[in-house]
Amino acid sequence: MELRTLRYLVAIADAGTITAAANAIHISQPALSRQMQELETELGTKLFNRKSRAISLTANGTYLVNRARQILTLTDAAVADIVDDHAVSGTLAIGLGESRLNQIVLKAAQQLIAAFPDVTLQLYSGNADDIKERLDHGLLDFGVVIDPADTYKYAYRRIPGENCWGLLIPISDPLAAQTAISPETIRGQALIVSEREPVVKMLTDWAGHAFNPNQVVARYNLIYNAGLLAQLGSGYIVGLSHLIGHDEMQLKFIPFSPTLTTKM
Repeated sequence: MELRTLRYLVAIADAGTITAAANAIHISQPALSRQMQELETELGTKLFNRKSRAISLTANGTYLVNRARQILTLTDAAVADIVDDHAVSGTLAIGLGESRLNQIVLKAAQQLIAAFPDVTLQLYSGNADDIKERLDHGLLDFGVVIDPADTYKYAYRRIPGENCWGLLIPISDPLAAQTAISPETIRGQALIVSEREPVVKMLTDWAGHAFNPNQVVARYNLIYNAGLLAQLGSGYIVGLSHLIGHDEMQLKFIPFSPTLTTKM
């Protein structure tokens, strides 16, 4: 399997048809079709569902396209980095959990690209599991994750400050009148919680018997869409302060008591 073939595959996935992809990458349509047929034969699996005017990816095709994008990203980055080994250039890829504590990292990154204009900054937002997976595959130069997170196989440093956990509640909800949320307060309440199991364990350790996993009505990886769900009255979000604007979402953050904080 050649890199050129992977580029062709990604081009087809992006264009939606072999004809459109062939035009975009300046190759004849029969030649491109033949390349894909040879790839399917090599892999021993069907990559496309072919229809009269369009094609779609099979499950195996989708998997290969996603992996191809990662491979091509790494390849392009490697080539860019060795074009001039005397110049500071290339892409600095940073994975960030959602927190205002990232300001210190972004300030340092801004100073770097100001000093070295040939460096391009690439930001990836995700939870700790997403960021660690991309680190493991070489798609990030470094990551910033929110505890609780396993760091045993990484060299790491702490960022100053702490994140405060609590509930995000619609301002029209009677519970919004509270100044703090105790374990007893969440007993029996519908909750929207991070998809990460370490966060669920942290909540269980904090709330004790007052929390039952059956209370969780939805899970999220990034919080914005969870905020939309909370607006509809589906449940209260277990999350960090300062991530969702009060005016935009009409949600109020109320901290846990006893206080629950984590570092990065």
